[in-house]
Amino acid sequence: MNSSQEAQIWVPVASFADFRGQRQIVCSVGDLQLLLLRVGPEVIAVQDGCTHLGESLYGGRLMGGHITCPFHGACFDVATGEAVSGPAVAPLRRFRVQIDGDQIFVDVRNRANGPLSHS
Repeated sequence: MNSSQEAQIWVPVASFADFRGQRQIVCSVGDLQLLLLRVGPEVIAVQDGCTHLGESLYGGRLMGGHITCPFHGACFDVATGEAVSGPAVAPLRRFRVQIDGDQIFVDVRNRANGPLSHS
């Protein structure tokens, strides 16, 4: 992090070692539950709660840029957060991710839906 302003926005949430060969990890920042996904060389952060009934998405099938809720089968595009199949219709919240060495930081103040640029 280069400036004190960035230090106030970007919160350290995990390291690459936390994945331990997995493609998904769950972390918390206060009352916010996040699901971090490794998609190729990229890390994507989304809310860890299906927009259908709020169940955790952890352990859901992650394939072809989509994650499927392990409870009722709702499917989301991880690049946009869009619900691509029901029963969910509302998109997932996405959060900007920044990598510094092995550490993964998330901008938890950004709770907008839709595609986000990664720094």
